[in-house]
Amino acid sequence: MERINEICENCGHEEMIVVKKKEFDRAYYYLLKCPKCGYVKEISDKIKLSQAKLIISRYDISVAKVINIPEDQIYKVGDVIEHEGEEIEITKIETPDEKRSALGKEIKVIWGKSLSIPKKLGITINDGNRTYSIYIFVPKDFEFEMGKVYKINEGFFRLKKIKKEKGFSKKAKAKDIVRLYGEVIKPMRRYVDLTEYYRE
Repeated sequence: MERINEICENCGHEEMIVVKKKEFDRAYYYLLKCPKCGYVKEISDKIKLSQAKLIISRYDISVAKVINIPEDQIYKVGDVIEHEGEEIEITKIETPDEKRSALGKEIKVIWGKSLSIPKKLGITINDGNRTYSIYIFVPKDFEFEMGKVYKINEGFFRLKKIKKEKGFSKKAKAKDIVRLYGEVIKPMRRYVDLTEYYRE
């Protein structure tokens, strides 16, 4: 969710959530909401725009588009931008040299991954005789917990490891997970059913 530095006139909070943003006649029109007190207001901001290529990654497919971006806005790797209602996390910036951050007027290409699609998550499962991998597509805020029992179709497995970008965790949301590891067990009464998220 995009936020900007704007003081709430009601409570003085120094940051507001962008509820809606429209680009019209070289200006941005914002509908803002204070996350602290809920106060809502509209503002407009005249801008100078420059063009950049936006490459959006959705699983194994990438789509390229040309977009207008504010010349004086700083973009950083890890920032989330919105394009046509889709939230995109910036993964790389080219000016044309690769940089971690840059002004809009310097940017030639923005690489990003869509946050508006389910997370494709690999699970490595050991059944005692062999190890194999499957994939599920879950909401990004879906939480996994080590030691819990999960079910896919008629198979049950206990979650043994949750791998994140930096090390392992006992509990994590799908958006932060790199891979899951489990071991096959006998059917249990208490489990989390992942069948609807599984694709062969």
